[in-house]
Amino acid sequence: MRKDLLQFAGFIVGFLIISWSTLTPLDQLPPVPGSDKLHHVIGFGGWALMSAFGPSRRFLVMAMAIVCWGGAIELIQPSINRYGEWADFIANSTGVLLAMAVHWWIIKPRLK
Repeated sequence: MRKDLLQFAGFIVGFLIISWSTLTPLDQLPPVPGSDKLHHVIGFGGWALMSAFGPSRRFLVMAMAIVCWGGAIELIQPSINRYGEWADFIANSTGVLLAMAVHWWIIKPRLK
């Protein structure tokens, strides 16, 4: 039960952080140094890792939901003074794939 709650809480907290940071108009955000694409990989990979501490099947569903939300964000962004880019979607998905690899090879064996 505790792992289930931790996994669900990680998913919700990650959703809120990513949604706020990607759907806030650019002029309302502080400048952040570094590569935009790297920010996407780290942000979405971090969100997926926050959801990785629980059953693998549920994590797979959450990872797919994260990828879908990443795509939806890119479609929404042009309407809120942001830029929607396919390259951002690819970076989002790359972060999720990296988190999935960490889950299956590092986290999952330790959860048993």
